[in-house]
Amino acid sequence: MRIVAPALALVLLASPVWAKEVGLVGEATIGGASRHVTLRLACDPAHAGLSAALTVPRFADLSATFAFDAFEGPGGTGKPLTAIRVAGANGVRSMIAPASGAVAADPATSFTLTVAGPRRTESPLRGIAPGLAEANARIVWTQSSPRAGDAAIIATFPVIDAAVIRKVIEPCAGP
Repeated sequence: MRIVAPALALVLLASPVWAKEVGLVGEATIGGASRHVTLRLACDPAHAGLSAALTVPRFADLSATFAFDAFEGPGGTGKPLTAIRVAGANGVRSMIAPASGAVAADPATSFTLTVAGPRRTESPLRGIAPGLAEANARIVWTQSSPRAGDAAIIATFPVIDAAVIRKVIEPCAGP
């Protein structure tokens, strides 16, 4: 199911057993440009655990402002240039971690930055997981570029349906 509304969309991809990922549509500013972006929260309890992926459409238009290519492949930067902050009624939670990046498969004009741990128990997202599923929270992903002088990507996502997010991340958010 995909519901699209300006800056307030929620996408749920579900298997017959339990939901594995949920997507939110938000707004990002990159220098003087702004555009709709997506945030995908995924749970793979047997392997990768909790992950978050920010997808920026038409990224090639922004290459003079942000070094997307510095995040690509095994030689991509491993610097902790990603900050994710969740603000809600129960306070503010934040984390800083490295992100890996790749040109998205569909559409190929998008670039996806992903934060995930090497193993389920090491996900940098575990500390902010309770806030991700908090009603009326706001998720802010700030992605810095490793290239000096570049603008940061600042993407904001409202948590519209906390119950859906909770259902997705719960198997990966526990001890």
